[in-house]
Amino acid sequence: MADYVQRIVRTLDSMDPTIPPSYDGATTPGRSAGLPGYSRRSSGVQRRVLTEHEFHLSSRGSKPPWATLKVLSRSPTPTQLPMFLEGDKITGTFTFNLEQADSITSVRAVAKGQIIPGPADRDAFTFVETTSTLWSKENGDPRNPSSSRYSGKLSGHYEWPFTLEIPIAVTLAGTNHFRAGTFHLPQTFLERRFPTSVQYFLMVLIDRSRFRVNSRVQTNFAYVPATRPPPPSLLRQLAYQQNTPLLGPDADPAGWEQFPSFTVRGTVFSARRVEATCHFALAKPLCYTRGSPIPCVMLMSSTDCQALDLLSAPRAISVHLRRRLKPVLPASKRNGIFDANADLSADPAENMAAATWWPSLAGGSEDIVLSSSQRISRRRLDGEIQLPTSLKPSCRMAHFAVEYTVEVLPFKATAFTSADSTPLLRQSVEIVTMFPSNCPRPRAYAPPQYNVAQEEARDNYFNADGLGHVWRT
Repeated sequence: MADYVQRIVRTLDSMDPTIPPSYDGATTPGRSAGLPGYSRRSSGVQRRVLTEHEFHLSSRGSKPPWATLKVLSRSPTPTQLPMFLEGDKITGTFTFNLEQADSITSVRAVAKGQIIPGPADRDAFTFVETTSTLWSKENGDPRNPSSSRYSGKLSGHYEWPFTLEIPIAVTLAGTNHFRAGTFHLPQTFLERRFPTSVQYFLMVLIDRSRFRVNSRVQTNFAYVPATRPPPPSLLRQLAYQQNTPLLGPDADPAGWEQFPSFTVRGTVFSARRVEATCHFALAKPLCYTRGSPIPCVMLMSSTDCQALDLLSAPRAISVHLRRRLKPVLPASKRNGIFDANADLSADPAENMAAATWWPSLAGGSEDIVLSSSQRISRRRLDGEIQLPTSLKPSCRMAHFAVEYTVEVLPFKATAFTSADSTPLLRQSVEIVTMFPSNCPRPRAYAPPQYNVAQEEARDNYFNADGLGHVWRT
């Protein structure tokens, strides 16, 4: 099982590390595997060369295979699993080399996707299946097709090409465990720490006459949906294109989602109670491509200048992209109906990426005198959450879900003890696989000396709350 999981991971990771975002454009030569692409796409379109994979059935001994499945995919090497992007057709050939006559009645190519509750495939839920009959006895002699039914056995060499189309979405009837609805096909999902998986299979089923054992040639394949965000504001596009600083919420209100203010409360030096008012903003639209940064802004104010200096330190502000997974339980443990629009905010979450913060270049500090004895201090910090390229995109399929939120967690400042134990702000966001069409690609702005949040994100990934409670079933 461990080798199989690694194979899935290697296949998904082998895609262009900036992706998706795009398969139909040229990639930038020499791009670092850990960074998103910041340059504009080349005008020359280069089609990806497809890779041929082979899967065999052999008799015992050293005899050559008597059945061979060949399939073309986007996977970079034949040794990795076949890989398909939304909209791709599965094309291939199936070949027999039968040294002895065999009473085969039909040959069918099948592609299907399943949600599997646990390590075994018991109670697997098939959400999509497409079939193409390559040959059956009703088609007549495969070497001389006719309208008459074929009554003989197959012997020798046969070859059938096939094409299977995977739909972008499926409409499912309701069951006792989920409500009816139309669902976008999810990406292949397989993680060691989480029991539920989403897997896709390609197989050729070889049916024989009654009382004879059937055969199959089968492989998993990786599937990636092609989802894109809407374009950002025109001013943000201009900043990306001209490599200039992003405009803040005041100058580019169409480019930011500004949330109601919240108050940070606690004590400093275990003695003095302090408060700070915070205004948080996220880049719009609230839909982001994995591998790209999420721009964010934090405005803070307080009458306690010393406390504000502590709270506005870049490492003190705790803003994270968090993920919630809705597992599919075995049938014996299911209870009630899962609504595809259900709120998962009460479910345990894991931190997937942390925001990096730095003092804003557009006036990071300001002190306003209110009276001879009182003044208010203000701080502005710019930030971004660098999304890992390995993030699974948001999805809901029947009773399985992958959802993301951006959350402002209690501050962790030096000499400060927070009075809060729950998130101060939570906003649902969508993670997609492609960059917006006909737009400059997002670029990172975090100064190198402040870009330390990813180590914390990796640590939090393996110390997320609720893992033992939810994901060890």
